[in-house]
Amino acid sequence: MTIAQAISLADELAPNAYSTAVKLQWLNHIEGRLALEVFLMAPAEAEETYHYTAADLDKELLVGTPYDDLYTWYLRSQIDLAHAEYDKAQNDTAMFNAAWTEFVCWFCQRYDPVQGYRVEEDGA
Repeated sequence: MTIAQAISLADELAPNAYSTAVKLQWLNHIEGRLALEVFLMAPAEAEETYHYTAADLDKELLVGTPYDDLYTWYLRSQIDLAHAEYDKAQNDTAMFNAAWTEFVCWFCQRYDPVQGYRVEEDGA
């Protein structure tokens, strides 16, 4: 999923008037967390690589299909929080947390980011 696709889908599912710049800030937050907490990148590398601007709308996000719904849920939760729609935001956040957990569990079962290899390939 590209940045533009994530923003477009979130806008369609949760209509709003927030700018692309605001949504990029939200995506930068979640991409930064993924880069640091899951992919175990150095802070400088994560900041340099996953700090998107309007020129980056065609770039692919870190998490691909079928786990990329976490971006849509995250954007929707931020939109609902900004609208002070707390019940909707709570539901969206729960869905985001479930999507995040599902991805992290899948990733940790298959990859060892510290060693830099796929677990299945090395028989570990």
